[in-house]
Amino acid sequence: MAMNLRLSKPEQALLDRLARQSGLSKNDVLRQALVEKAAREGHRAEVERSLDWALDRYGDVVRRLGEA
Repeated sequence: MAMNLRLSKPEQALLDRLARQSGLSKNDVLRQALVEKAAREGHRAEVERSLDWALDRYGDVVRRLGEA
């Protein structure tokens, strides 16, 4: 899918620098950034679900330890 992306001059300079440093095309730099962002967000959601589970299961213990 083709699309247009409007970048400010500083953003364009940053993209140019990242592409040059990595030896990738600008397209590839942006694709890689998209995939990495999605992976981080997915990981964050998984951590939050795990924390919710742990607090449901062990919340009383954690509170008692905090009061000790």
